[in-house]
Amino acid sequence: MTEITKDPRIMIFFVAVAAALVILIPMPSEDGFHSRLKYGLDLEGGSWLQLKLQGAIVQPQVDPVNILKKQFSDSLGQPVEVEWRPSSYDYQITFEGRAARTVAENLGYPQATVTPRGNATAVTLEASPIGVIMNYLKTSLDSDVKYLESDPISFEVRSNVTREALEAILADVGGTLAPGEAGFSEGVTEETVDETKQVLDRKLNRLGLADIKVRVVDNKFILIDLAGVSVHDAQEIVGKPGVFEIRIQTTGNESMHVLYGDQIADVSLPTGDQSGNWGVPFTLSDEGAVAFQKAALDTGATRNRMEHEISMNLDNELIFSAPLAQDLAASLEVAPMRNMVAQVGGDSQRAHELYIHLREGALPVNVEIIGSGQVTAALGDQFKKQVLIAGIIAILAVGLVIYYRYRDPRIVIPMVATSFSEVLMMLALAALLKWQLDLAAIAGIIAVIGTGVDHLVIITDELLYEGKMPSGKIYLARLSSAFGIIMAAAATTIVAMLPLFAMGFGAFKSFALVTIAGVLIGVLIARPAYGRIIGRIMQAGE
Repeated sequence: MTEITKDPRIMIFFVAVAAALVILIPMPSEDGFHSRLKYGLDLEGGSWLQLKLQGAIVQPQVDPVNILKKQFSDSLGQPVEVEWRPSSYDYQITFEGRAARTVAENLGYPQATVTPRGNATAVTLEASPIGVIMNYLKTSLDSDVKYLESDPISFEVRSNVTREALEAILADVGGTLAPGEAGFSEGVTEETVDETKQVLDRKLNRLGLADIKVRVVDNKFILIDLAGVSVHDAQEIVGKPGVFEIRIQTTGNESMHVLYGDQIADVSLPTGDQSGNWGVPFTLSDEGAVAFQKAALDTGATRNRMEHEISMNLDNELIFSAPLAQDLAASLEVAPMRNMVAQVGGDSQRAHELYIHLREGALPVNVEIIGSGQVTAALGDQFKKQVLIAGIIAILAVGLVIYYRYRDPRIVIPMVATSFSEVLMMLALAALLKWQLDLAAIAGIIAVIGTGVDHLVIITDELLYEGKMPSGKIYLARLSSAFGIIMAAAATTIVAMLPLFAMGFGAFKSFALVTIAGVLIGVLIARPAYGRIIGRIMQAGE
């Protein structure tokens, strides 16, 4: 026994098993004892969502001069002349009569100068041809548009748009789309998909959900499993873009846009007052505070508060509307104000959802829920019991097969114990790295049990080649030969699992990840220790 404990391979094995037991010991909590293991949707219960990213890659073929003619003619109610001046890299629009100095700004061109010229007016736009086209697409589609490249000119439309609708918009200004799929391709860029996934990850982590499986398919779809979350909560957090907007009432039921949530610099936790109303305090950026003050002054909201209410919307749904507080209105007359509160009434859950959206930002593209479902907690508990029973049966079956082959407890007990220890170490690794165990992962563990026993049989048969356990150099030579076979088999298994892991979605990844981890634990820790232990035990009994 002393010789066994002095072997470094055996000591590493014992330390690893002891560490696994410590990691897997249930920890006390308010609801009793809980394991560090995290279970996936199959075993925990929860919901799943299938999201479609709404967007398209387009290549418009249109003259920016025609766009400006239409925009200014429609706004002014009269024809205009437009000239592109390459030397100064700007456009000049001339028309009869006078116009408000905000005429260009109202059309989405803030960098413009308005100059009277006798009975006419000249508007100079500091805009590029690409900027004019992008602005036209934004305003016509009421969508975010991202410029991609200049040769050929292409854009990413970040909303649900069809080729027919886009061609109709371009036809109004004498334009069209490039022919074929190059002109219109449904989907978004990989960068936008990654950005969307990162925002979703942050929102889910804000919910306290770690290692949520967010999987991307074909740059169009995102699949999410949310263990322990109801379908309703999942749809409220994940299935909506989370676009926050502040508007100010102008006249009657009309209102004007002031700012979006991207101009919020900081967000505090939701707070409730004595009457049960909840609000989310937030701080505007310097630019956002200036924009809010300007809108309040321009509309007269600071002087006539009751006629110009402030409204706050989340995904175009009104969550708050009220006049400016008297002290806030007085302060805005003097300077921009950064600190505000978004009120949501008596719904604390709604306040928490708003907090997450404001804190982590809106999704870069709109998403459509095309599929959803739920696994009840009771069904998840049933799956866990069935999986536990299946694991016990697997180990017992392995033990019976080994006993039938060798009929020697000195071989059967160490072999079964080694196999069981590998399961403990795999579970501990999963708990340590916060992997979610689902049915595919459990299948991987059971598969590792089978491959592990195969390796142990190879070691045992190689050492007992002549019916007895050798010693000295012969023992080491046979053990080395066995490990040559095992390492080749392990490498083959790992290489076979890598394509499944690289696919990155579905049950394949969980199965491949657990299988690779189990094989590495076996060949690096468990198998070397077993080879030494079985040799010492058999030599001691002869």
